[in-house]
Amino acid sequence: MSQLDKIVAAYRIATQYPAIISARILDCSKTSVNVHSVWVQRVLERQAKTRFRQTVFSDYKTYTLTSPPTDITNELISAHSKSTKYFCVVREIESGKDIKQYLEVWADCSLVKNYDLSALDVHGKIYADAEFGTLEWSPDETKIVYIAEKKVPKSEPFYKQKPKASADKDGVDNSDTVPGKEYDWSQDWGEQLVGKITPVLVVCDIKTDTIDVLSNIPNDVNPAAATWTPDGKGVVAIGYSITPRKLGLIYCTNRPSHVFSLTLSGQYNVLSSNSEQLSVKTPRFNLNGTKLVWLERLAGGPHHSCFKLMSCNWSTKKITTVVDFDTKILQVNDEQLPFYGLYNQGIPSRSWLNDDKTIVLSTPQGGSIHTFAIDTESKDIHYLPITKPFHECVSVLDVCNDVLVCYKSSLNKPGQLFAIKFLSTFEAYDFTNISINEISPSHCLPNSDNFVVEHGYTLYNKPTTIFYGPKNSNCPLIIWPHGGPHSSSLDSFIAQAAFFIQIGFAVLFINYRGSTGLGKDYVESLLGNIGDADVKDVYNAVQSNPMWSNRKLVLYGGSHGGFLVTQLSGQYPNTFKAVSMRNPCIDLLSLFITSDLPDWDITEGGYNYSEVDSLANSKDVLMKLADCSPCKNVHKVQAPTLLLLGEKDLRVPASQGLAYYHLLKKHGVTARVLMYNDCHPLSTVAADMDSSINTALWFKKYTSDDSE
Repeated sequence: MSQLDKIVAAYRIATQYPAIISARILDCSKTSVNVHSVWVQRVLERQAKTRFRQTVFSDYKTYTLTSPPTDITNELISAHSKSTKYFCVVREIESGKDIKQYLEVWADCSLVKNYDLSALDVHGKIYADAEFGTLEWSPDETKIVYIAEKKVPKSEPFYKQKPKASADKDGVDNSDTVPGKEYDWSQDWGEQLVGKITPVLVVCDIKTDTIDVLSNIPNDVNPAAATWTPDGKGVVAIGYSITPRKLGLIYCTNRPSHVFSLTLSGQYNVLSSNSEQLSVKTPRFNLNGTKLVWLERLAGGPHHSCFKLMSCNWSTKKITTVVDFDTKILQVNDEQLPFYGLYNQGIPSRSWLNDDKTIVLSTPQGGSIHTFAIDTESKDIHYLPITKPFHECVSVLDVCNDVLVCYKSSLNKPGQLFAIKFLSTFEAYDFTNISINEISPSHCLPNSDNFVVEHGYTLYNKPTTIFYGPKNSNCPLIIWPHGGPHSSSLDSFIAQAAFFIQIGFAVLFINYRGSTGLGKDYVESLLGNIGDADVKDVYNAVQSNPMWSNRKLVLYGGSHGGFLVTQLSGQYPNTFKAVSMRNPCIDLLSLFITSDLPDWDITEGGYNYSEVDSLANSKDVLMKLADCSPCKNVHKVQAPTLLLLGEKDLRVPASQGLAYYHLLKKHGVTARVLMYNDCHPLSTVAADMDSSINTALWFKKYTSDDSE
């Protein structure tokens, strides 16, 4: 078998495992649980991803598949009613050149309602993305709320010849058609939210078969993430401010927003504090509807940072802080465990234990995802020992009757579902006494016992590095800084990392200053220092261990990770053998004008975006951004460089990478560009496969003995 055949075979193996999208407990008791789950899986032969649904039954010892996996790729979004009597689905069907949407209602093992939303023409396309997407049954199971694009009046040219028959008719109403508006530009929400311009809240009443757009939301507010009020007479939702402009939303938790309530009759009230400009996420009611919680931080600043957990007494509307920004020390059995704050960007739709005061949620913590039970009255935080602290990732997906469904994975093991049961007493929960039961197949990578995942307290006495690779090997090491910069590298399954390990590389992940999951101060310490502090952290982490630094080193990263590997190859030109970068930030000056995130480089440069109108009038900012930019050191670069670019990228446009390519060629550096019909993450099956395998071949070529 040739080297290429071996690499392709390894890619097929690493990408064969399904990943979870959602899970819901249909019913449970002390002796059994039924769980419905939705998964996504690559299908290389079709160059596509397929989604499927399945249901399992578990007696907390073994599990049985009760319905075979069913392909639901054309389902956009779905929801069970509280009693599970009803199940609704938004389905997309190709009809000629158009894609039509239908809202289906299922009950008693049959389709009982089917609304052709395109024909009804009440609104535009329904949203199903993670930022805005909503589909939820009312408490009485007679209504469904969702979010869709606002209906836009049709337009036509100022002059358009019409059929004589219609032109001769008197009294024809053409009021819905507006001349001369065909080319009006409207701003959408940017990267991966293209075409999402004006979301509206919509309620479908299945008793009266009516579909109505809720009114009285201010024109400068876009609703998102709605949930029904306990009495079913209105909704609570997030309202994003669109004044003075929309800034890219995906991956960003710093956008000005508030929690509001809206009755079906149109009464609009802001619930979150208006004393400061805030950014909020995912409002959730407890079981009996007496409390509303949400995540909250100040708007502006780093694109992601630490959240507070807020609680609102639904009767009095009094708001209290349950979890603040400060780092805490938790007592777990006989050991002390740091709690670095909340960095999760959402809360499961069902997340409360039966005492109705304890909420369960998962959040990144030092290279892992930990799951906690938080008492919203005493404010006590309890670590759930589903896995060893700062090892692997465990995320809670659903909570029902004191049973959790969690998803666990690690770099060396694909994800698996587990049912977690609390063994409670009449007085209190014993959070150290839980039963953990698998409810989906356990998958293992080939020769997984030959590989090791090691977490290290390499920087600042914090869990900041994760090494993944063969045991007792001096194979080439891929230095892989994460993007963001305000995100984190996690010990969760990454198919691309598994692929690199299978073909003879090791990988080092570094949570440099600015990373999340290690304290609010750690996040904010990078502001004003990008291109320096983050670069030094990555380099110093590598140099801290001779077992790492004495290998052949290559660089791999995307977005801000691309920014970092570019900086590293320019600042330390003799250290690295080759570079592969995905949609890298190269020139912060031009990025300010071309990105859907113009506030990003201003904030990372250490300035306040709201005070900067143009760089021409801000000489200090202009000079700072120029000094931070990787292109400053392009004349020093020696390592052969592969650029992986997405022509649809709105976050870091391909022009950034192309400009860098031309600079590299000017200075005689070996470089190659691969351009994909994709956006920022290059996550389509075709782009991922081609970019991953080309990166592997690039690294193999320049780490081989022949390359010396």
